[in-house]
Amino acid sequence: MLQPTNRLTLLGAMRPPAGFRIESAMAVTFTLDLQALLAAPAAFALNGPDGMVAEGEQLVPVELLHALRSHASKITVFNQAGYTAVPPSRRVFAFLEGAVVPVDAPRGGIVHPKLWVLRYEACGDESNDQARDQRLRVLVASRNLTFDPSWDAVLRLDEAPGASGARLEPVGELFEGLLEAAVHDVAEAHRQRVQSLAAALQTATFALPAGVDDLRVHVFGLEGRHSSPTGSPFPDNAERSLIISPFVSDGFFSSVHPHPVTELVSLEAWLDSLKPTALANVGTTYSFDDGSPIELAAPEDQTSPLDPARPLAGLHAKVFAFESGDRAHLFVGSANATRSAFHTSIEILVELMGPIATLGIDRLCGGTDDEPGLRNWFISYQRPADAPIPLPDTSTLDRARVAIGRLQIEGVVEASGTDWAVTYRTSGPLPSVDNTVIHCWPLSSAGNRRQVTTGSPLDERFETSLEAMSGFLAFELEQDDGAVTEFVVPVPLRGVPEHRERFLLRSLIGNAERFFRYLLALLDEDPGQLDLLEAVERASTDAWDDEAGVAALPVLEKLLRTMRRDPAKLAGLHPLVSDLADDDVLPVGFAELWKTIFSVAMAGADPSVNGAALEGAPSE
Repeated sequence: MLQPTNRLTLLGAMRPPAGFRIESAMAVTFTLDLQALLAAPAAFALNGPDGMVAEGEQLVPVELLHALRSHASKITVFNQAGYTAVPPSRRVFAFLEGAVVPVDAPRGGIVHPKLWVLRYEACGDESNDQARDQRLRVLVASRNLTFDPSWDAVLRLDEAPGASGARLEPVGELFEGLLEAAVHDVAEAHRQRVQSLAAALQTATFALPAGVDDLRVHVFGLEGRHSSPTGSPFPDNAERSLIISPFVSDGFFSSVHPHPVTELVSLEAWLDSLKPTALANVGTTYSFDDGSPIELAAPEDQTSPLDPARPLAGLHAKVFAFESGDRAHLFVGSANATRSAFHTSIEILVELMGPIATLGIDRLCGGTDDEPGLRNWFISYQRPADAPIPLPDTSTLDRARVAIGRLQIEGVVEASGTDWAVTYRTSGPLPSVDNTVIHCWPLSSAGNRRQVTTGSPLDERFETSLEAMSGFLAFELEQDDGAVTEFVVPVPLRGVPEHRERFLLRSLIGNAERFFRYLLALLDEDPGQLDLLEAVERASTDAWDDEAGVAALPVLEKLLRTMRRDPAKLAGLHPLVSDLADDDVLPVGFAELWKTIFSVAMAGADPSVNGAALEGAPSE
């Protein structure tokens, strides 16, 4: 069942079913890599990576750009405050500024679920006012929204209207609880999205996985109705049990589950950290080795072990399996075998129930004659004779990182000469940490890194261009002994010019060829089924005849078809086309062709569409 060759990527699990497209989504992750979040809209809109051809250091594939513009505003992503990694400096992250909501666990632990709720809607004629068919999908995983090379588990549950199956109301209640756990005020758009999806989960029925006849959701660490009772959800009289958990603690075996465990699989370093008495009730203990080379950190690398950018490798799945008689209970989700997971942190586990024949431990970990099973990578654990070498203590840095992540930071945008400036301010003081220097910089301008004063509120002004303006502020904390941690904080910007997005998009598109690839992606009737490689090749070879100065048939046909069927698409694109025409980016003749088609489209369009187009158009 958990065969190593049976692999599913988290992004692959997000892709809409055939004939559907994303309508809205909400997610929660512990650590967050903005580059991975950048890929999520592509998973919603694109068929695969074939068309993701690199265009240079500062350019992004045009189809990804279209996916970002179309879908980033449909996503709400919660993550633990202070645990967003610093990515490479890129302007394209501006499209994600409104998507991230930092949260903190009310009981003092961490926000640890890895969970997605996605709502898809049927594709069809935009002019049809009839309600579209909608489908929910829930992904319960052990994987953070990162590109870590780790072994994880993901459970995919798809809505099956009219069928008997599982109800997932606690998932919606978890997200409603996260709204209350946010460290700052939450934008109304996020609140409405969470409330709408949570309401849909109250009535939706989900198909049970094969071999499962019942399902139960356990949520921990939130207050009131949003959470299950503190303590263990596991059976205490199982005849056989298996716990797979990369991280373990003495408190789990003494207070959460002080009962016999047949088999335990964990990371060797964490097994070494346990007291011998913690394993007294464990029959057989294993470490995990998938044969991958171990990448040792360089001796000079003193990055905090809890730094959000430090990659996790090897075992990262969390699985708790129990057998009694001919029945099996299988728990998957985010919780490790630690006391904090069940007492102070926000976690989720889904309990699957069914016969041992389909959910039992041997079925779970066993292989076949043709394929190895997960058990092939279990290595008998031997406790070392010498005490393990302790990891460097970076707890002071880590606490300061979370404290800064909780601060309310605001960016005030002002005109500055011919360009702009952003002043980043906090209402509360930056934490003062002994022997520690703090630097900050706007994410899109790594060269503007500067030291800031601790113990007083942040008040730093950065000169910038409109395209390089950033709603993410990066921080670095470094101690005298060399220990260091970096992270990013989302910052709401106040006073942003309305035309910022158009300028940003224009700078990212860059030239006529890329514009036509973007145009084809925008005009495609079913972006979820777009063949990227075909679109890129068609756009770069057929879309425009530079010598003739006229549009070739693929572009012209799509423009005329869109003019008749969906003039709102042309209205949305009009401001960008006008800007590109002003900059002489468009080939000769296209601006005139566009004006003709756009005028005809607006003449026959709904007045609200025409008005929206005029509001977005630059003044002549």
